[in-house]
Amino acid sequence: MVGRRLNKAKLWRLLKPFVYLAPAIILLSVWMYKPLITTFYLAFHKWNMVPGTDKKFVGLENFDKLFHNPAFLDSIGNTVFYTVGLLPFSILIPLVLAVVTNNMNGRMKNFYRGIFFIPMILAPVSVSAIWRWLFHPSNGVINHILLKMNLIDQPIAFFSDANFAKWIILLITGWKMIGFSVIMFSAALTGINREYYEAAAIDGASSMRQFINVTVPLMSPMIMFMMMMSILFSSQWTFAYIDILTTGGPYGTSTNIYYEMYRFAFSNLNAGFSSAAALVFFFIFGVIALLMNAASRKLSFYDN
Repeated sequence: MVGRRLNKAKLWRLLKPFVYLAPAIILLSVWMYKPLITTFYLAFHKWNMVPGTDKKFVGLENFDKLFHNPAFLDSIGNTVFYTVGLLPFSILIPLVLAVVTNNMNGRMKNFYRGIFFIPMILAPVSVSAIWRWLFHPSNGVINHILLKMNLIDQPIAFFSDANFAKWIILLITGWKMIGFSVIMFSAALTGINREYYEAAAIDGASSMRQFINVTVPLMSPMIMFMMMMSILFSSQWTFAYIDILTTGGPYGTSTNIYYEMYRFAFSNLNAGFSSAAALVFFFIFGVIALLMNAASRKLSFYDN
């Protein structure tokens, strides 16, 4: 009897961690792993997503068509543009703002950080409506100011102009993401021992020298983390504004890979083609994540 109780207790100790993990495992399986496996499966099939229709196995045909599709190739270039263009908004500007606000007193520090974070919590639809009004071709504030300053002769249809569309998408996305990065960098700054700055000040180091030689090295783990986040998720962050403001136009100049995957599936009704594109970038972003992790381990400095 005692031995049976001991066996049950031992079994419970073995199973208890998995019982606690079960809700997370179930949610991950339903919302991540199952869709991922389905994407792998559909990438080698042709299917129009109509209920009751069969999925036709086409092998590597989707991939062959994908790399000969001009829209897909253009979206890769725009994806790189958004990825590189968002780095100043997610790294450089927020880092400076976090350092500046960190030297303020408690109330002002929280006030400014709250202001910076407000765009982050606004719904993309609301943000798009505001910016669409600002850049409206006939009664927008931006056109009105430019006309008053005699910088332009006639109003500009910014979202329909290939010279401006993707730059404005970049500006809107960057403006919205600054607050998140400021909060992350501010949290990291609180973990830096103030004695380093006191010692640097005694040695005669200026504020800029302290920033370069003390703040940046000690912030390097967070900088590398935010850089990886920006590179991996920049295309997702721009998706909503592309969809609402430009729908990828004009002539595909503002699209990116995520919007093209959405268009392949829901506009062209070709789930296999969209899954093939998703699979390609799954491996590309996976490699990038591995390289960024390796770079982070090598370049990050920890105050141990």
